[in-house]
Amino acid sequence: MLLFSIAAVVIGLLLPGAPKPEPPRHLPWQIKVLPSGSSRVFGVTLGETTLGQMEAQIKKEAEVSLFAADKGRKVVEAYFHNVMLDGLKAKLVATLGFDKEQLQAIFDRGARIATLAQGKRKVTLSDPDLALARNTPVVAITYLPAIDLDEQTVQRRFGPPAEKIPEKAGKVVHWLYPDKGLDIAIGKESKEVLQYVPPGEFGRLVEPLR
Repeated sequence: MLLFSIAAVVIGLLLPGAPKPEPPRHLPWQIKVLPSGSSRVFGVTLGETTLGQMEAQIKKEAEVSLFAADKGRKVVEAYFHNVMLDGLKAKLVATLGFDKEQLQAIFDRGARIATLAQGKRKVTLSDPDLALARNTPVVAITYLPAIDLDEQTVQRRFGPPAEKIPEKAGKVVHWLYPDKGLDIAIGKESKEVLQYVPPGEFGRLVEPLR
């Protein structure tokens, strides 16, 4: 009976009209540049797709926190731990599109503040601000792959970069793809980090490197 059932399934797959497996759509090199100057990656349109929509898209709930540095810079980030996208395991960090006034208000309303290394602080959002975060657009994504993306793999999948900028210590080199809104940090002693922003806003990603 079991052999008959297996044979029936195989025959069904071979018959005309049998459903075909969907092609991969959420691989890190599948970036769609939009006429608006934004881009879409992992099913997320930067500057448009909200965090809640992104969570529904990848079927994972994020840990949302505000990070503050001593110099005053604040950012709300949503961390996705161990995401599987089209067979590739990775971690994702989504940056949310709050302005300075909103970030200060979220900081002031924080439910809890923890001190991290180098003077940074991690703020747990209040429940109303957490709901607000899930209705706020994702403006940038950081992708941390579990697999090793060496230079040959990066060149084959993403093509040659427009520019390479080494960090001061010399252990990390940033491969820049302004037309894709992509910065790939390739380290000799660390894992690769891919940062995605709308191509029209690529300057703000490169400015700190210069």
